[in-house]
Amino acid sequence: MEGSRDAPTQDTSHAGEILPRGVHHLALTTEDMGVTTTFYVDVLGMPLVHAMTVPPGLGTGPGNRGNPPYEEVRHYFYDMGNDSLLAFFEIPKDAEPQSNRNAIGGMQHVAFTVTPDRFDEIEKRLDANGIDHTPRIPQLPGLLGIYFYDPNGIRLEMACQPEDGDAPGVIDGVLQTKAQARAELETLDGVDAAWIERMVAALPDG
Repeated sequence: MEGSRDAPTQDTSHAGEILPRGVHHLALTTEDMGVTTTFYVDVLGMPLVHAMTVPPGLGTGPGNRGNPPYEEVRHYFYDMGNDSLLAFFEIPKDAEPQSNRNAIGGMQHVAFTVTPDRFDEIEKRLDANGIDHTPRIPQLPGLLGIYFYDPNGIRLEMACQPEDGDAPGVIDGVLQTKAQARAELETLDGVDAAWIERMVAALPDG
């Protein structure tokens, strides 16, 4: 099964290494690019950096490499900070159902890292635009989040670590010890001690 914990066991030569460099872009879908662009630029402050229409032949044609199966759809990119992009494809109206964020393989929500000042500003922008959001909810230790929905029904979170000020340490804020992670991994079905030790190899002792 794709995504199985057993799939990569043939080659563990890179165990403990972080091979990707982070998110290049996260590609989501909309059926109204104008409304989506207004929301992300004006409300969330993510500048539009690239606006294009996908060339012919890359939707239903043989050149499709995983794009939505529609010809010449719009594909826009927004700067979401830290040299990473948020992107949207515009699906023809009523061509696809609304997604279920809790479906297996679905995207439950997207959480963006924000500094305390930015956290305050986002709340004010949401209120000014009449966008409902949760109060500040304690998450992991030292982490607060507010949740709301974009115009496409995508659940978003603004995640803030107030004590870190303008330099949030995202990984350091969640990092567990080997013992803490091991206790949780042992609750999984069908795993053995060797698999658990391989999974916790990059964590600090404790």
